[in-house]
Amino acid sequence: MDALLAGLNAAQRSAVTSPASVLQVLAPPGSGKTKTLTARVAYLINHDGFLPWNIIVCTFTIKAAREMKERIRGLVGDGIEAKLVLGTFHSVARRFLVRYGHLIGIEKNFGIADSKDSLAILKRIIKRQGYTVEPSVARSRISSLKARSTTAAQFAATSKKVEQHEFANIYTEYEETLRLSNQLDYDDLLLRCADLLRKHRDCVSTIQAVLIDEFQDTNHVQYELMSLFAQYMKRITIVGDPDQSIYGFRSAEIKNLERMREQYPETIVVNLENNYRSSGCILTAALAVIEQDESRPSKPLLPTHCVGERPILRKLPSAAVESKWIVTEIQRSKTLTGELFNFNDFSILLRSASLSRHIETSLGKAGIPYRMVGGHRFFDRVEVKIILDYLRVINQPDQNDALARIINVPPRTIGEVTVKSMLEEAELKKITLWELVRKAVRGEKRPETKLSKQAEKGLETFFNLIHTSRNKLLNADGQGCSLIDLIAYVLKKLSFEEYLRKSHPDDFENRWANVEELVAQATDMAVAAEDGINSDEDALPVVKGIEQREDSSEDLLSKFLANVALSTEVEKAEGEQIEQVTISTIHAAKGLEWPVVFIPAIYEGSIPHSRAEDTDEERRLLYVGMTRAQSLLYLSCPTKNSQRENTTLSQFIAPRNVTRVVDTKGPSFGFGVTQDLARILRRPCPPESVIQGARGLIERAEDDLWPLDGEELDPENNYWEPSNINSDTLPTSLPSKRRRVEAMTAVTTFAASVTTQNPSGYTVSSTTIKSGFVSAATHMQTIREIEASRKDLCHQGSTNTKAHQNESKKFGASLSTTKTTKKRPAGQGSITSFFASSTPTATQATGKPHQPSTTLKIYPPLPALPTLTRQDSLHDISHVHTVQTEQNLPYAAPSLPTHKLRNAPLHRRPRKAAHEEEVEATRYVLLSSSPVKSEDGERNAAGNEVVNKDSSSPIKPPISTSHSNISFSNGFRPASTLRTTSMAQLRNQPAPQRRTLGTRRSLQGWSVKTHQPPRPR
Repeated sequence: MDALLAGLNAAQRSAVTSPASVLQVLAPPGSGKTKTLTARVAYLINHDGFLPWNIIVCTFTIKAAREMKERIRGLVGDGIEAKLVLGTFHSVARRFLVRYGHLIGIEKNFGIADSKDSLAILKRIIKRQGYTVEPSVARSRISSLKARSTTAAQFAATSKKVEQHEFANIYTEYEETLRLSNQLDYDDLLLRCADLLRKHRDCVSTIQAVLIDEFQDTNHVQYELMSLFAQYMKRITIVGDPDQSIYGFRSAEIKNLERMREQYPETIVVNLENNYRSSGCILTAALAVIEQDESRPSKPLLPTHCVGERPILRKLPSAAVESKWIVTEIQRSKTLTGELFNFNDFSILLRSASLSRHIETSLGKAGIPYRMVGGHRFFDRVEVKIILDYLRVINQPDQNDALARIINVPPRTIGEVTVKSMLEEAELKKITLWELVRKAVRGEKRPETKLSKQAEKGLETFFNLIHTSRNKLLNADGQGCSLIDLIAYVLKKLSFEEYLRKSHPDDFENRWANVEELVAQATDMAVAAEDGINSDEDALPVVKGIEQREDSSEDLLSKFLANVALSTEVEKAEGEQIEQVTISTIHAAKGLEWPVVFIPAIYEGSIPHSRAEDTDEERRLLYVGMTRAQSLLYLSCPTKNSQRENTTLSQFIAPRNVTRVVDTKGPSFGFGVTQDLARILRRPCPPESVIQGARGLIERAEDDLWPLDGEELDPENNYWEPSNINSDTLPTSLPSKRRRVEAMTAVTTFAASVTTQNPSGYTVSSTTIKSGFVSAATHMQTIREIEASRKDLCHQGSTNTKAHQNESKKFGASLSTTKTTKKRPAGQGSITSFFASSTPTATQATGKPHQPSTTLKIYPPLPALPTLTRQDSLHDISHVHTVQTEQNLPYAAPSLPTHKLRNAPLHRRPRKAAHEEEVEATRYVLLSSSPVKSEDGERNAAGNEVVNKDSSSPIKPPISTSHSNISFSNGFRPASTLRTTSMAQLRNQPAPQRRTLGTRRSLQGWSVKTHQPPRPR
């Protein structure tokens, strides 16, 4: 007994040893509820002397039942746990119906209609009657009514509306179809068991204790079953947590806890407070969420691990970016912790499965293996389903849907139309399909459905196979037939191996292996039955005065088929990798845990869901998801959802008491952080050298790839970048943008490889327009002459600069403006950099790193411009802006622009700076391109006109910066691009005079019409 209580804390020990007849154990996440419940069962057996077969233990999943049975075996000894009445609610109810169902008219070897069978029945009913309701909606509604113990007759009696009468007819006909087929659906197992125990109370007269797991998820019928199981001894122990009640859509009632305390006033409540799963910070954030529900009772939740890392609430621009961020965080945390985590340690929990599209795409592109929780059951494989349907029909021929699926498999020339017609005929005549086939084959009564000679022969072959198989099963021929022999007989008669080889030649080996696996499972059950192993699985305590059905030869087949119908095991995909990231809904993750958990889409409409009726249950759902995490918890909210609609942060996360306990970016992984994570997970920590060396294995060691405020990156650059993170594909049409003239604003550019945005990286730069052919020797000689003249003039211009520095600073400050723009990554420019003039790098001027500034320095007007030859003017680039420092800079070779003009149309004229207005009126330019040859006299005359005009009206040079302070004598300012000079000429031309055709319309307003002069009287 001491060993049983040794591993329990004070609260758990109190719950296990409590003498109370009715006990409620409220166990929050990670508090060890399963350990407490199994210890309670062992305590009742070892200490109180209860008999195992008189104890009922109900769970909600087969996995939980199996785990509980394993733990009890370790506490009470091997073999004793098999005598317990332990399983899911449905499996325990089936036990009672198998043994005592005849007392309420349920025939032996009844069938269980699974969800697909129920849906098929409803589809036929709705189609035959011409109703408009969806079959899946009708199935859900029927299940909801049965969960509240409402029969078809009770619903029909209270129906008043036309729609209700229509549904009542569907419900009634559905129940009649199940009755004729001797089948019960999942809800009927619970309803009919409750009906049995109400009418025959003695069936549970020997039950000494009832224990229920996950009590907060019970519905009305399950609560009633609990009370009926314990109606004699009234000894009940339940384990649950009202904060984890998340199955309201399955008719679970959280009020059952309060209802139980009212029905049993002697109830004792024990609270488990210690959490053995999550870090302190994760629990703090989870409590901040769940405590927003003021109606819940206050319960402490104490961490047993260290504080750990704070949960992350990350804002991101879009759902696509959110999925990419999840991938980068998986890679970053896995690498920077020295492989402390593997892919199995990561889970992505979704409010709804529809959110997985972007995430699956990003994981696939990154080459990260993942698995979806759910999938196909092994027993749903086509080849396995065929064999199981044959066994169902052999065991119970009245199952219409199973018989209809196999009547032409393998092909027997019985068409699909013929099968449907016969099925409809049987249901209209209120007989089974098997009875219709039997009468047709024996010639007793010809069916109304027209049958061809080939179809009649196929029906005869099918009937003979089922009939002979049933005779073997029922031992009608005096020869015993085991389950294995029966399956082998069916496979041989069907030539099933040959059929699979012909119908599935590409996948024959895998499919035949599945058939062999099914045979192996049946063999294991048959051998266990012969050796007496698990013989008590379906046993119930013998009650005096009540007859129990005895087991027969066909009961082994019934048990095998029932285990298949109630199984929830999911097959593993072929070739499934060992390490995989898990993608699951929060509902499916109940009871599970992972070291790292991501919960994306934390916004209104997702959680709480837009169709949710109970906001409190949605809050509990988020609480359950958060408490699945052991060491790291990531929450994320995109500013735009997958439909590119704006989102609002979830009301469960927005309050101040939640945001103050979370961080806005992923953790910075170092040796200390890794030590805490390893301590929480109880794993060895990688050496510090490995942690430090891991930072060189990843491109970004911090979570800084996207803005922390969730704003989108500058779309002007993103649309042109081939790796646009804001959309999966580049836009088909780009918005037309024009250059914004901001003379006072510096543009920061970034170094990159040669792209269409960086034309200077090409072998030939095309920023200066030239015509004709120029040899390399002539070109180099011209450059040397220009450089020599600039070196001479550089010192002369610097003396005039200092005199005007103060005035220029004031003037520049008055012109500089600030404008809020969207944030973009460091070193990334905008579309305006395509049109702005190039600036020399700092290394060219001073050899030091360049520090970008937001305001360019303005210098005073340059002195008179010297006379240049025509050849010199073609190579001059003195109008190009640059950034100058306070000190005299040494001569730097000119750098060509690094932008490329965009050929999008300009919607309106670029804005000019205010100080350029008066300059534009008197500034003249000379096109740098070679003009068409003309007579020398005309060219000289045009040149004289320019000189004379310049002499009569002195030019005030524009305020700008240049590579060097060059003085020219004649006021001539050369241009380097055709586009700039063309725009300048257009601005100097007067606006064209407006012309009208016909009578000129008056432009006077409406006031003239309404205020006319008075007419003479």
